Amino acid sequence: MAAERNIYEREDGTWGWRLKSGGSVIATDGNQGYESESFCRKMADSIIGGDYADAKKTITRRKK
Repeated sequence: MAAERNIYEREDGTWGWRLKSGGSVIATDGNQGYESESFCRKMADSIIGGDYADAKKTITRRKK
């Protein structure tokens, strides 16, 4: 089953991440919010591993 790790910019300008598989969210940052996209990406990549290590990686930015 294909998985996707998505880094996304929140309405308040902080960043979050989620891991989806089969249309369901299976892991998330828990609404913590990160100040920078790069740190959020680093944290997500350090947590996601095992069967999901090769998840497709996407980024969603707010439209300004």
